[in-house]
Amino acid sequence: MPTTRATRRLGLLTALEGEAPALAIGDAAARHVRLTTAGLAPHLADSPAGFVPWTRVRALTVDAPTTWWPHPAIGDSIGPVLEGLLGGGGGVLDANETPTFAVGVTTDDGESVEWRATQHYLSGYRRGDARAALRLGEYLVAHPESRVLLARPAELLDRVSALVRRGPIIQ
Repeated sequence: MPTTRATRRLGLLTALEGEAPALAIGDAAARHVRLTTAGLAPHLADSPAGFVPWTRVRALTVDAPTTWWPHPAIGDSIGPVLEGLLGGGGGVLDANETPTFAVGVTTDDGESVEWRATQHYLSGYRRGDARAALRLGEYLVAHPESRVLLARPAELLDRVSALVRRGPIIQ
C-alpha cells in the first residue's frame, strides 16, 4: 500500500503527498474521498473502498455543512458549553454517530454514487471553504487538463487558498 501524509489543509480539503499524491475531501484520518490524477476513490483512512476514473465522471458535488462561527473550532469548543448552559442538554448531534457529509459522483451512464466523508469539525465549515471545495470539484470535472494539478496537491491547495483569500477580481 502506497504511503501518504497530510501536508496542508484548507477547510475540508487536505493535501496528501508521498507515493500516491491526492487531494482528500473530508478527514483523511477517517472517511474521505481522494481525488487523484486517475480518478476518485472513497477511503477509510488509508484503505480504498472503490474507484471511479475521471473519464466516467460527469458531475462531482460536495454537500459540506457550514457554520456561522468565524472559525469552526470556536463553534466546536464554545458551542457545547453554551448548549449545556442554555439548552438543557438536548443536543443537536447524536453522540453515537460520527457526523459526515455527502460527496456525490454522477457517471457518464447517469448512475449516481454517494460517498460519506467525515467532518473535521462538528459545527461545520466556513461557507467560503465549503464553496471552494464544491467549485474546485466542478472545475476539475469541466476542465480535464486541470487534473494534472492533483499530482501536486499542496501546490494546488496553495493556489485555491490564494483565490479564496483574494476574492473575485472586479474590473
